[in-house]
Amino acid sequence: MKRIKIDGVDEKIIYEQMPNGLDVYLLPNKKVKNFYMTFNTKFGSLYTEFKKNNENTYTKIPNGVAHFLEHLKFKTANGDAMEYFADLGSSANAYTSFKVTCYEVYGFNHFKENLDYLLDFVQTPFFNKEMVEGEKGIITEEIKMYEDNPTTNLSFEMNRSLFHNDHRKYLVSGTVADVKKTTLKDIETAYNTFYHPSNMFVIITGNFNPEEALAIIEQNQSSKNFPVGKEIKLKNIAEPAKVVKELSEVKCNVEIPKVNIGLKIPLSSFKSLKLDEVELNIYLSSILNSNFGRTSELKERLTRGNVITDGIVIQRYNTDDYIVINFLAETPYPERYLSIMKEALKNITISEEELLRKKRVAISNFILSFDDIDTINTWIQSDIILYGDIRTNLFELYNALDLNIAKKVADKISDKNMAVVILEPNDE
Repeated sequence: MKRIKIDGVDEKIIYEQMPNGLDVYLLPNKKVKNFYMTFNTKFGSLYTEFKKNNENTYTKIPNGVAHFLEHLKFKTANGDAMEYFADLGSSANAYTSFKVTCYEVYGFNHFKENLDYLLDFVQTPFFNKEMVEGEKGIITEEIKMYEDNPTTNLSFEMNRSLFHNDHRKYLVSGTVADVKKTTLKDIETAYNTFYHPSNMFVIITGNFNPEEALAIIEQNQSSKNFPVGKEIKLKNIAEPAKVVKELSEVKCNVEIPKVNIGLKIPLSSFKSLKLDEVELNIYLSSILNSNFGRTSELKERLTRGNVITDGIVIQRYNTDDYIVINFLAETPYPERYLSIMKEALKNITISEEELLRKKRVAISNFILSFDDIDTINTWIQSDIILYGDIRTNLFELYNALDLNIAKKVADKISDKNMAVVILEPNDE
């Protein structure tokens, strides 16, 4: 057992790796009454071309297989897994993103039964051709719901405008055509590759006994046989800097137009600043919130002038080669909003006072996150997926924020490769 000390807070995350490679992260919290456990695999919608370390060629599966597999996993030889959890008084769910599939359980009682069954139903393969074919109709209906959802439209139309080759341009679920061509072999290949314990991790937060949790997991895993884990290599997909489409106007079931402005900035632009990924993300978060966040002068100007109905939602993520920043807003006046935003993007800056304020807010939010078992579970998951480990020195990084470096980072935020998506109301 290892205790991971988080600098600046009186918290330690308990970590242990099982003999089969399964990583376990535990953070007890006696101030709450419930527990939240997640069983995660490093397998998301981006992973469609891959090979193991002893293979010469890449295997290719259709888009959406990770999501399809998530659906199927709740079907067991003894019925629906969700019903088992419901009988315990617990609630279970799952989700698939670009890089992870997560199975989650919330509960108040029957800790051992919940944890054992979570491990068992995810780690017990139970697939057949009839199940695969039967699930296709359900997933197809889900995709149609996504396609009718304005928020999904706004995000994925933006990804289609930004990316030529990167698989973020596809829905996590894939298209209806992808679902139709998915086979039992695709499902089994994905499961056997990505659902090995060495590619998975458990996170438990909330009110529970960590020694008991480790004992349960150890006993559960020792009763199962797995082949030796092999390194998974993902196929590198080259992505050019230029966006696919600078402007997309889409008719949708919205009453007020929605606008998404997307920037595609090469990570190499920031190379001279010698910041690691975590440091760069902290600077970007502070700068973007200062210029476009809920307390920014720009947001106040736009809302006072009725140019936007609420705030500007800022979304930011990294690909292998780019930082992508999205600015989403609902506006009755898209042209005016775009004009003001384009001018603001050319004049991004930050003051020492604002940098200090954002640092204090970030530190405060980080401390408070340890009292929320959902938030801290997600934080641990994100660190593992994005950085391969848990960041323990956030306080040090926040306290080391430097105004001169912040201004240099701000200068690198470029609208050179920018895409705009506008969702407009359907014609009457």
